[in-house]
Amino acid sequence: MIENRPLPLDKRWVWTAAIGLAFFLLIQVFPISGQLFSMNTSTVLTRAEAEQRAIVWAADKFGVAASDINKTTVTHMTDSRTNGYLSKQALTGEYDKLWAAATPTDVYVVELYVNGTSGSLAVSLHMESGDLVAWRHVEESSGRDGDGPASEEKATADQAANALQYASSFGIRSGDWEWTGVRLASGGFEYASRQDNIGEAKLLLQVDSPSTVGSTSSASWQGGTVAYRVELPKSFIDYMDNQEKWASMLSVFGFILPQVLLFILAIIYTGTHGGHSSYRRGIFLALVFFALYAGLTYNMIPGLRAGTWEAGIRGGDTVSVTVSLVTYAAMALLTYFSAVGGDGLWKSMGRSLWPRWRESGYGEAVLKSMKEGYFLAFILLGAQSVILLLLEKSLGAFASSDATQSMYNMTIPLLLPLMAWCAGISEELQSRLFGIGVFRSWFVGLARKLKGGEPSKRTVVVLTTLAIVPPGLFWALGHVGYAVYPVYTRVIELVLLSFLFGWFMLRFGLMTVIFAHVTLDAILMGMQMMFDGLPGDFAGGVFSLIFPGLVGIVIWRLHGAIRPKT
Repeated sequence: MIENRPLPLDKRWVWTAAIGLAFFLLIQVFPISGQLFSMNTSTVLTRAEAEQRAIVWAADKFGVAASDINKTTVTHMTDSRTNGYLSKQALTGEYDKLWAAATPTDVYVVELYVNGTSGSLAVSLHMESGDLVAWRHVEESSGRDGDGPASEEKATADQAANALQYASSFGIRSGDWEWTGVRLASGGFEYASRQDNIGEAKLLLQVDSPSTVGSTSSASWQGGTVAYRVELPKSFIDYMDNQEKWASMLSVFGFILPQVLLFILAIIYTGTHGGHSSYRRGIFLALVFFALYAGLTYNMIPGLRAGTWEAGIRGGDTVSVTVSLVTYAAMALLTYFSAVGGDGLWKSMGRSLWPRWRESGYGEAVLKSMKEGYFLAFILLGAQSVILLLLEKSLGAFASSDATQSMYNMTIPLLLPLMAWCAGISEELQSRLFGIGVFRSWFVGLARKLKGGEPSKRTVVVLTTLAIVPPGLFWALGHVGYAVYPVYTRVIELVLLSFLFGWFMLRFGLMTVIFAHVTLDAILMGMQMMFDGLPGDFAGGVFSLIFPGLVGIVIWRLHGAIRPKT
């Protein structure tokens, strides 16, 4: 007999949700919400505004007419390591006060492709004021960075002074810098800021003046560079290198390889247990997942570009998009097989966790799951907030920045909430429905063999709880690439949260846990939008908060119209 009786929420759950929401607001929202009401709140330029500002700078400082520009790209770039260092050492406020106005860690890089010129002119703009803060001529045969080991060519103080004078024609205050005595491999000069260091961080300036420049003519920019960077202590650089190495290893061996194995298992269980389900299960959700991610991939082309630039690769956007689409197509197939195999597996064990569209009460079940999902999301948000706070205090956990995930690298930032549905659908079908189902069947089957009969209910409960761990760990290891350090911070956080997700699925059913996951992400994304400084995103953030509820209501009404009760 198949059990299909998800338990309802009672007052204890409602009160727990209220407490969770309070923790979330106190720990994650209120500490940053003050900026929303501050008199000094600045609006971030849109990508279109940054492009127009760059064209103006090109004409004013570089003598490049707008009519000579045949192509532009706009990319948000961030100095992830400097942001991480400032976050870890609690120096962000000091940096913002002393250095951020002229040398921000986050900029819009606008590449201008000029007719008759090899490569591009890349200008870096302050994201709030639109001021020109750096630039370089990116030649087709070179990478993005022109710095490197010192050149063996002997340089003179007069040459360094002339180069600094050249930089002053682009807005650099020459009195703020002094030559370090270093000449870079590119032939340029390195200068140190005369301002005090922030912690152990030193501000440096690189200037490459074209060989054709005999004066401070601003029209002579080809082959030139005026750019700054922050020199961080070697101990921190070594720490970050080690963290990134571990993140890569954990991602490959802890997530990618297990995902491949789960893919194979999902296909096998679809074949062996598909008779308990329907091969049409999951088709719609897998297609929705792929369609949303395909659209979001095109929306995030600047983010993909930022990732390749950080890796020192200057390839076309088409390659990045193609690789992403192939990856998401494979994930969509895994989602489909996880849906069929997982549903069939649970039904073979006497549990039905996922109602079907053709059932008369499906619409009401969706509406109920949506409502419960909000309450459970509040519990998850509260738990996450407490876990992260404890990890910050105990492990010294800190966050950095990641241009590949940046709102400012989205062509249409208002589409961000759609990503919540991609994560909620795929991760709950793969990690929870199928993942927990597979390990539960193995553990209970092993106990049955060892005992020579059916294990006790208590044993089954214990084994079901243990079955949450492996897929939860794989799921957590899939998030080590996020800019949170130490890399095991998110592993600890998500393994703990996976127990809640698994418990919620077993108690309330698959649809409820999908809504809980989607609502959790939609709220976090909504809060991010409210404080990102882009015009219109505050309203978009509010919409993100109610979006899961609207989807639930639409499905409920649609089912009622198409399949009325008999």
